[in-house]
Amino acid sequence: MTELTPDQQKKIIEALEKKGAKNPCPRCGNPSFALLSGYFNQTLQTQLGGLVIGGPSVPSAVVACTNCGFLAQHALGALGLLPQEPKKEESK
Repeated sequence: MTELTPDQQKKIIEALEKKGAKNPCPRCGNPSFALLSGYFNQTLQTQLGGLVIGGPSVPSAVVACTNCGFLAQHALGALGLLPQEPKKEESK
């Protein structure tokens, strides 16, 4: 598994700080979190029964409380960290 590069980690931390995500852990009050060195990719399901593989998803960065292990997920799109899709030319 490829880990996040130092540059990717820095961008995620800066984006979280810019958004004000600096509060202590909501479970234990610990002020320290560690950025996990990878992404979560939550798939969106349209039905409760069964599992659909593929389709839309929410790529996220995850931080873990260094005391109790509480995980907090942050959508990369809301942090402005998703790659920009190429603009499609408008048909005339």
